[in-house]
Amino acid sequence: MAATNNAFLKRNYILGVINGTLVNFGMAFIDPYAVLPVFILRLGGSELVIGLTSAISGGGWYLPQVFISRLAESRRYLINLYRATAALRIAGWFGVALSVCLLDPARRGLYLAAFVAFYLVANLGAGLAAVPFLEIVGKTIPVTNRGAFFGTRRFIGGVLGVFAGILIGVILDTQSPMTWMGDRVFSTAERVASGLGFLGYSFPINYGFLFIIGGTLISIAMIAFCFVGEPPSEHVRKPEKLFDHLLSGFRILRDDQNYRLFYAVRICWQFTAMAFPFYSSYAVMNLHFPEGAVGMFVSLWVGSGVFSNYVWGRLMDGRGNKVVLQSTALLSMIPPSIVLFLDVSGGGAPGLSTPVFVAMASTFFINGFIHSGRVISNMTYLLEAAPIEKRILYTGFMNSFTFPFMLSPALGGLILHFSTISALFSLALLFALLNLILSFRLREPRTANTDSKT
Repeated sequence: MAATNNAFLKRNYILGVINGTLVNFGMAFIDPYAVLPVFILRLGGSELVIGLTSAISGGGWYLPQVFISRLAESRRYLINLYRATAALRIAGWFGVALSVCLLDPARRGLYLAAFVAFYLVANLGAGLAAVPFLEIVGKTIPVTNRGAFFGTRRFIGGVLGVFAGILIGVILDTQSPMTWMGDRVFSTAERVASGLGFLGYSFPINYGFLFIIGGTLISIAMIAFCFVGEPPSEHVRKPEKLFDHLLSGFRILRDDQNYRLFYAVRICWQFTAMAFPFYSSYAVMNLHFPEGAVGMFVSLWVGSGVFSNYVWGRLMDGRGNKVVLQSTALLSMIPPSIVLFLDVSGGGAPGLSTPVFVAMASTFFINGFIHSGRVISNMTYLLEAAPIEKRILYTGFMNSFTFPFMLSPALGGLILHFSTISALFSLALLFALLNLILSFRLREPRTANTDSKT
């Protein structure tokens, strides 16, 4: 098996990095935590719709995995399964762009419903693709290279994401505060946007251009990964009935204490992340940031990955996944604390001061730093901790049964609708603390006795 993996290592590493780079670059233009909340507010949507859309972004990726893993376990090759899901995702992103550019915004209900429906298709397609993608990576990228592999994907995508944020600011508002990046950088973004014909359009067409750019980049990314090489799986199982397949997953959850603990850690993380889409809306609606600041948020959110991915990748490859989970849990207590302080101290009063501007901007930088490490460690921890012969079941079941908690942003919207911003961010802070406590009880797979992985 090792020789077969080596034959595909270079090719898959390069195509995988291209895939991840373009996905991260493209998603910057459709960011569910910075771009979409303000877009939905402009369209007349409520906090609940903002939370629901953000929940789709995460939940759509997780929900289908336990079902697709049942099919994947019975196949020696999974690349054709990935290719089929890529077609579905491309159709979804194409529909998102069309729904924004072609429908009449005066009919806001239909307009918003069409957007959410196509957005759901695109994200469900991503969930269906996740199992074959992760298994192909698990079969062809050695464990000691996975931290660098995932880190490099996000590092290069983060570099491009910084410029994406500047471009977003220019497209949404030519008087954007993105000028803090410097006149030369800002003028370059203006020339690019002007050359592509994206300047001078009002809402919602300006957002439609963002979704066209993002969807195109993501589509190219998926096509690139369709050309990876794949060795045959050594542990092929006869397909179980769905009930039996789910029962096997629940047995693992019952019998594997570390697996159960990791599940709890991920649940706590999701309840911390339920506040993510409301940092942007709070800045615009309560702190009176201009709309062009959305581009700055994206640059800080994605750009922080430029710094963090190198740190997380090196830390993960050298010391393992547990320390990354602990570090991200500790850092995740800072952003909600900042918002709580601003809210209590009257930061929402008219007139945006420099300290408030810097404080709010730092929440996007810190959250981006955390999110990058969490995305990598959530994927690689299970790839390393799971027994090879049960790896598909371990990852698919975990990801699918994290799905209900991926709806936490919708709960966040509900809390914000009936309560206050302080209530929402206080809960986020509480779960961040619980996440930190539980992460210290996790086992580090590299130092654990392999006999305990049953």
